[in-house]
Amino acid sequence: MSEYTIIKTNAEDYDRLVLCLSFESLLTYIKKIESTLAKDNIEEEILIDQLLITGDGTNRFMSCKFAQGKLDIRTAKTVKPNACYRRETVAWLHNNYCYVEHSILTEEQRQKIKRNIVF
Repeated sequence: MSEYTIIKTNAEDYDRLVLCLSFESLLTYIKKIESTLAKDNIEEEILIDQLLITGDGTNRFMSCKFAQGKLDIRTAKTVKPNACYRRETVAWLHNNYCYVEHSILTEEQRQKIKRNIVF
């Protein structure tokens, strides 16, 4: 199973969504994320969804600038993004439910993902 997936967004504010799929800290696989993002060699604003790490709390979403092959941690901040990003996450997890089955999510949240209901 993968530690993350990267979704190209078609919405304002962020160029790509990094969905963390592991319960481990993002920092344990940040170099892999940077390597994947660097393949396109462009500067971007990245949204990171840590739902499976933190749950649906206030620190779930984080934005960060990506440039010159690195996520600039100095620009990292918690954010409350547009609902379309929550839809992207739920849709991806709905289609890849194996990541949800033994996660930290509540039974109610798992059922919402199973039914493709955004939260």
